[in-house]
Amino acid sequence: MLEEYFGASATDEQKKRLLAVQAALEISKASVSASTANSGIRSQMDLRNVSQEVAALADAIQDALEDYE
Repeated sequence: MLEEYFGASATDEQKKRLLAVQAALEISKASVSASTANSGIRSQMDLRNVSQEVAALADAIQDALEDYE
């Protein structure tokens, strides 16, 4: 979905960030669609909360991966 966000001339740093954001979005998607999520208002709140935390989650994923470089 986001593979071409930075285009063909993406730097290595941009590619790393994109992978971290994609991972955060997958985690967020699973969180919102989990069987523990209720429909209606609860799902809207879950989605709003997740959307506010995607960047922080991507930062955490990227930090964890950089520890192994």
